[in-house]
Amino acid sequence: MKIDAMLWIVVFILVALAFLFPKTRALSLSAIGVAIVAIVVIVVIAKRGEPVALGSAAPPAVEQRPVDFERFHIDNLDKADPEAKNRIRVEEIRFDQIRAQAGAERGSVGRIVARLYNDSATYTLTDYGYYLVVQDCIRAVCTTVFDQHGLSAASVPPRQARDVEIAIRDGSTRDLPPIKILGTANILLTPAATRGRQE
Repeated sequence: MKIDAMLWIVVFILVALAFLFPKTRALSLSAIGVAIVAIVVIVVIAKRGEPVALGSAAPPAVEQRPVDFERFHIDNLDKADPEAKNRIRVEEIRFDQIRAQAGAERGSVGRIVARLYNDSATYTLTDYGYYLVVQDCIRAVCTTVFDQHGLSAASVPPRQARDVEIAIRDGSTRDLPPIKILGTANILLTPAATRGRQE
């Protein structure tokens, strides 16, 4: 119970005592005065401690996006070697033998495995960008159930190939349910960017 409420109860009790016992009325009235002054002081102090309400509402909190360390790393590489992204044309790399690997849950897709070819005659592929589309095909009707853009590191010398793995989930979609395939999986994987270095 608040102190000011308790003091009001004391004031009412003192008023009742003043009427019931006339001999102590002067003492009861002076105690009532002290209690009322105490109530006023408590209320004034309590009002000073309250924060002042501003005329306008506070601006909404700015949504913080997670830091994209991969993008930060690529930006640093571009600063260190600006020509790297122009050495190998996108048309000079390709994916083949693309297949889906099962995920943790039955019927789900966890990752994509493919062979990455570097058809450049001069430069080693160090990083590649890709666009991945996963389709669920039922009775010759294919529906896209997932797609993502990504960047990955690789080391593929000129005119050679390496096997690569691409996780189906990136950092922004980890909390979503796994991708389920009800029919047949059709995987479309196309190159989107390159970085190369001279051997």
